[in-house]
Amino acid sequence: MASKSINNKLITFAQQELVLGYASTERERITGSLTQLQKVLNDKLYNEAKEVKVFGSYTRNTILPRSYDSNSDVDLLVIFNTTNGKKTPGTYRRNIVDALAKSYPLSVVKKDFPTVKLELNHIMFDVVPCYVEEFWNSKTFYIPNANDSWRTTVPNDLNDELSRKNQAYGNNIVRNVIRLCKHWNSAAGRVYDSYEMEKWIVERHFYSGDNLYDKFLSVMNDLAGTRAGMRQALDYIQKYKGDYFNQPNEQKQLEWLQKLLPSLK
Repeated sequence: MASKSINNKLITFAQQELVLGYASTERERITGSLTQLQKVLNDKLYNEAKEVKVFGSYTRNTILPRSYDSNSDVDLLVIFNTTNGKKTPGTYRRNIVDALAKSYPLSVVKKDFPTVKLELNHIMFDVVPCYVEEFWNSKTFYIPNANDSWRTTVPNDLNDELSRKNQAYGNNIVRNVIRLCKHWNSAAGRVYDSYEMEKWIVERHFYSGDNLYDKFLSVMNDLAGTRAGMRQALDYIQKYKGDYFNQPNEQKQLEWLQKLLPSLK
C-alpha cells in the first residue's frame, strides 16, 4: 500500500519545487529574455524570418528550474521565408549565429548541430531553423535532421495530448510524473533524451487511481530495465512498502526514494 505521507511529499515536490512558478523570479527573467530574443531574431532576420515560435517543455510547463536540471532550455523555431527558394540548414544556422553574436557579444553563442544554442547566465535557448510548406489549410514544418538535411516535425505535438491525459487522470498526475522523471534523469546524468522520455510517458497507459507515488514507481520500473543502481533502489522501496508478513517502513522507503530523487527532502 502506498504511503500517504510520501505521496503528499512527492506532490508538494513536483508542484512547488520542480516547476517554474508563474510568479517566480526565474520565470520572470526567462520571460524577459525570451521576449528580447524574439525581438532580436525578428529584427536581425526581418527579411528572412517569417515567425519566431516557442515550443517544447517550456510551453507544456514541464521544464524544470535550472537548480534541478542544469540542462533546462527553452526551444525556439525560427521559421524562414522560402518565397525565393529554400536554403540548407547550415546556411540558416549561420544566419542565426550571426544575428545572435552581434546582439549578445558577452554570451555564449554556438552552432550545436543541428541547432544554435544561446547560453545566458540563467537559461539556455535552443534555436532551431525551420521552414514551412502550406497546402490549403494544412502546414508541414521542417527542421534539420542528423544528416543536415530536412525532416518533418510537429511543433508542440505533445501539448494537446498531455493536457487531455492530465485532465482525464486528474490531479495533474501525468505532468507531475514527468517532472519527477526529468529530475531523476538529470541527476542520473541524462540516461534518456528528455523529449523522448517525456513523449513516452505521455503516450503510455496509466492505470486508474490518483496516487503519484504509485504512478512514479510504475513508470520508473519500466524505465529501469537492468540498470543496477536504479533497479536496486526500486527493489528496496518495494521491500520496505511491506507485505502480508512485514510492516511497511516509511523512513527506509524515503531513503531509497531519495537515491532516485536526490533533491527530495
